[in-house]
Amino acid sequence: ASFEVELLRFKEHERVLEDRVVDLESAQRRLAYSADELKAWSISNNTAGVAANAAALADLASASDHTWLILCGAMVMFMQAGFAMVEAGCCRAKNVQNILMKNLVDVCVGTLCWWAIGWTLAYGIGSGENNAFANDGQAFGTSFTEVDKDGNFIPSNTMLAWFFQWAFCSAASTIVSGGVAERVQFPGYLIFTIVMTSWIYPVIVHWTWGYGWLSGGTDYQINPTGFMDFAGSGIVHMTGGVGALIGAAVVGPRSGRFNSDENFDPHSLPLIVLGTFILWFGWDGFYLGSPL
Repeated sequence: ASFEVELLRFKEHERVLEDRVVDLESAQRRLAYSADELKAWSISNNTAGVAANAAALADLASASDHTWLILCGAMVMFMQAGFAMVEAGCCRAKNVQNILMKNLVDVCVGTLCWWAIGWTLAYGIGSGENNAFANDGQAFGTSFTEVDKDGNFIPSNTMLAWFFQWAFCSAASTIVSGGVAERVQFPGYLIFTIVMTSWIYPVIVHWTWGYGWLSGGTDYQINPTGFMDFAGSGIVHMTGGVGALIGAAVVGPRSGRFNSDENFDPHSLPLIVLGTFILWFGWDGFYLGSPL
């Protein structure tokens, strides 16, 4: 009887151990499943997180680029004040109003001309092909933005590029104002501004920055290297300088400059100095914004 009792206890312990083994195996399977599930969840969430972070970083980079170019374009545009002050200080007091009006016309009329046709010739892509001499698309701001089927505007960098390049165009035109100061009447200078900002400067820009025949690299371009200009030393400043030189040569010296007793000395040194500092500050916009 004692042996049978012990045998029953042994069998009972055996059943308990077997039940524990089954429970442990079940728990192991649950742990293995939970580990796989956790791994899959982690991978899924990390992938989604990486994608979300990449999208956020792309948005941040785009916003930073836009902000930086707007700031640099504003710096270049501020050079108009520098030009006005230098030119007004260098001329006689009686001609200050005329000088200031010419500088204002450069910006106002030049903006309209660059918007209407200047950008078109320099950068406007019409049929999807870039021409060797000048382009023919996006006149009057057309195709600057696109609209989806729901009527929502699709983001575009065209208006940003237009703004930055517009500041360059205005600077190139204003350079001529100083070269012909006190020599040209307002209507004549107005005509020149229209021609400069709607034809001369845009075509030169397209030949070089606009991947025209001087830029280099394709079949219709002059050579594989092409013309190199990082921030406008040739395209902007030399174009304006040559225009000023030709204008001064055509109209000649100021009336009475070399055959009268009239005083032609600059009338305001403070204006000249302040204008020089403003130009110095604005030039940084050329160099700092050009890498983008």
